[in-house]
Amino acid sequence: MFKKESSTNYGHQSSALQILYGIDLSNKTAIVTGANTGIGFEITRSLAKHGCQVILACRNMTKGEAACSKIRKEQENANVSCRKLDLCSLRNVKQFAEQYRQECLPLHILVLNAGILNVTFRLTEDGYEEMFQVNYLSQAYLAFGLLAPMLATKTDSPPRIIAISCESHRVESPGISILNGIITDRLSPRSPQYFDHLLAYGQSKLCLIMFIAAFRRNQPQVYAVSCHPGNAINSDLTRNSYAYQFLVLLTRPFAKSLQQAAATPIFCTIMKHILNESTVYYNNCDEGSPSSFVYNIKLIDDLWIQTQTMIELAFKKQPLII
Repeated sequence: MFKKESSTNYGHQSSALQILYGIDLSNKTAIVTGANTGIGFEITRSLAKHGCQVILACRNMTKGEAACSKIRKEQENANVSCRKLDLCSLRNVKQFAEQYRQECLPLHILVLNAGILNVTFRLTEDGYEEMFQVNYLSQAYLAFGLLAPMLATKTDSPPRIIAISCESHRVESPGISILNGIITDRLSPRSPQYFDHLLAYGQSKLCLIMFIAAFRRNQPQVYAVSCHPGNAINSDLTRNSYAYQFLVLLTRPFAKSLQQAAATPIFCTIMKHILNESTVYYNNCDEGSPSSFVYNIKLIDDLWIQTQTMIELAFKKQPLII
């Protein structure tokens, strides 16, 4: 028996494999973004170990194939494969989703895990600030693009989207306010003058939670939820930020292993009782309390609309693939 640490039987020290104990996922198919390293790899490895067919959606195919090989060495019959997904390119996201739809494959679980933390200001080929696009806009577009196969998948429970956010979503958000609503030029600044990498990172993660709240309202057939995995000791996220590396050093005594960091995402992926809960944000395998912006219907609806507008602008007003 596990020690009771929260309103569930799991908590800060729980691991993904503890939560998955005795669970058979051989009839499930999942896509995990950013799955070749860190928490994404651990989520993938844990799902595959319990029979789930997992598609690693990665920008670097060499690293993606290496991750698949590592999982297969641990478990020979692991059903894992790798597909190229470059979140810096909305066109590549579109191609990924179109190919998946054309193959008529089932999709029970979509884990939006990919994330970057840039110290320097960079724009993508679509003209958006790179962190905003990778951490939020492209993954929102991917969710739109994969909605059809999720809804077409025959299952006894709704398909799930799990977005990996973090507690940094609580920082000041230049592009989101009660007074001014959603300001797209501050969500994705066009010049370094308005760029602060820590605020930009936190804001991208806030957008992800707000998007999940809006998705839940607009697509109730899909169970959409976000979560904070916790601060992992071996995460690659902080490699480009000395400020975050310093914070990680300070919090190291309280940090999680990658298996522990994967626990809350896995909890959100398989637990049945949470389907009846209104919570859109989980932390330590329990209901979390996100920023009040997440509960502001006007703001989340505005972000929902602005997100679609920004994607359409990148395609020169071409319609969305939903």
